[in-house]
Amino acid sequence: MRLTCTYEKTIPFRDVDQLGVLWHGHYVAYMEEAREAFLTKYELHKIQLGVGNYILPVTHVDIHYKGAFAYGDEVVIEVEYRPCKRARVDLAYRFYRKSERFLMTEALTSHHFFNPTTKEVAYSRPNFYKEWQEKWNVFDE
Repeated sequence: MRLTCTYEKTIPFRDVDQLGVLWHGHYVAYMEEAREAFLTKYELHKIQLGVGNYILPVTHVDIHYKGAFAYGDEVVIEVEYRPCKRARVDLAYRFYRKSERFLMTEALTSHHFFNPTTKEVAYSRPNFYKEWQEKWNVFDE
């Protein structure tokens, strides 16, 4: 089963650079907003708050820019879960300009499970994450 979520945002003036295009650093912030929407939709959002024995920080970001957004552009960000049998969550992002549905940016983030008290990384999937993966049938493809 594919787990996806769509998040929409309009580029505010404060987020553009001197060329009038979306500053490259804001893409990560937009990915964070879209990730929160995804985690809420699929009932994994409590991990953001450090509820339980794990937190889920970003450990890798990969961004490929194909075009530039300008002030006022309506952005559609599609988030897709990439199943992984390791102790991490991988999410793929596709940024589109809503008006013409043109693919502007592709990105990937990885998030590893850490113990918030000891700051140690989990080397195996936590039980609740295995149960979550089973609930959403992410390995049935």
